[in-house]
Amino acid sequence: MNSAMEDRLREALAEAGSTVDASTLGPLRAPERRFRVDFRLVAVAAAVVLAGAATTAGLLGGPGDENRAVAADPPAERKVIVFLCAKSSDREQTACKGAASTEEKQQIEAAVRQLPELEEISFVMGNQAYDDFRRDFARNKALLAAVDVDDIPDSLQLTLTKGTDPLRVKEVLRGVPGVLNVAESAPDDATPASKFDVSVFLCTPSSGMQSCGAERKSDGKGSFTVTKEGKGVTPAQKKAIQKLITSMPGVKEVFFEDREEAYENFRHSYKDNKALIDATKVGDMPQSFRAILLPDADWSEIVSRLRREPGVSQAFYQGCILDSSRLADRYGLVLPESKVCPVAK
Repeated sequence: MNSAMEDRLREALAEAGSTVDASTLGPLRAPERRFRVDFRLVAVAAAVVLAGAATTAGLLGGPGDENRAVAADPPAERKVIVFLCAKSSDREQTACKGAASTEEKQQIEAAVRQLPELEEISFVMGNQAYDDFRRDFARNKALLAAVDVDDIPDSLQLTLTKGTDPLRVKEVLRGVPGVLNVAESAPDDATPASKFDVSVFLCTPSSGMQSCGAERKSDGKGSFTVTKEGKGVTPAQKKAIQKLITSMPGVKEVFFEDREEAYENFRHSYKDNKALIDATKVGDMPQSFRAILLPDADWSEIVSRLRREPGVSQAFYQGCILDSSRLADRYGLVLPESKVCPVAK
């Protein structure tokens, strides 16, 4: 019998695909099974072999698109953003007790200047960053309506010397009073846009997701204990999900990824994290359907309907995942989906 900790680790890993930015996984390098609206299976090979640095690659070779791989050298310098507590920072979800005081700001700056890795430092006011926020998310009207100028925290923008490990810097600064969060800054093209618009992750055996039939007991502090395990998707449910997603208005193409393919992508993406790879098995990975939508498709209605289908653990719109990631990395805000990208009920 696994310990409670081991069970929680397995559940987190089993459902990892539904929370990981799909665009960071790179191409589906193993053979895929591809479904069109006529439900026929078509074998597709999209193999990309690339050594060394970060990669991006075209997946499908659709109109005007080419399958290609691009290697890039790692950046010469690393940038880290230290977000300070703002007036509206969530006191239950963070260590903030309101906006960072003048004394706390001085202590934070002193801690930053003592870093041997520091090359440059600059201060950005929240109201200045708010203008950038509105420009970056101009297309996301729901998010613009949910975030006010007082919600954007002040920040310290740090440039670190070449070869620095930003993880060490982040860990040092996260414990300083008045710090909301610390994130590593990345250029706009560091995370290429995914070829997929919607990801649908299927229930895994012994799932801890309520959508898979699991029962949870919350501790009231954001954590929970699984009191009854859920069940994995059945063949009949998977067939029904396939039929539903391929017949939905607005869906152009659908792809299926099995556990083995997901595991290989996982190993490729986290090849530098040996502990995580060693703790993960093929059976921990969820099966999934990935969909490409037509330009005028109602993604919100599509995701909402798929989430209600038996056997579906979670379904996400890729644009929402990217917006949530950029919101946290660039502006220090971690908001629920209801504010970033509300889904139809």
